[in-house]
Amino acid sequence: SSSAGGLLNDLWEYALDARAWTQVVSAGGSAPSPRESHSLVPLSNRLMVFGGRNSQMPNLNDSALHCFDLQRRRWSDLAVGGEHPRARSDHAAIPCGGGVLIFGGRGSGGEFFN
Repeated sequence: SSSAGGLLNDLWEYALDARAWTQVVSAGGSAPSPRESHSLVPLSNRLMVFGGRNSQMPNLNDSALHCFDLQRRRWSDLAVGGEHPRARSDHAAIPCGGGVLIFGGRGSGGEFFN
């Protein structure tokens, strides 16, 4: 894991049977940059990371969705084609069908989306 301005990009797993936390060690790929106010959505056997902001507070305008494969324990970026949402933080996100649905949030200028 790394830290930038106090923000982290580490991933932790809680085992109910052991009642213990364990830091997840990636088997490869690059984890998303440290961030806050992002979304993390479970989708099939993956965790999808979208948006958020960094320690300088601008919203991250990622051109890809960051994906952690729970079986392979690897990070990857899924390229996004065509139109995509504006950079945002403090939004809501849920799995929907075979994809991810996001709503609202705050733009880099502090404006709210709805």
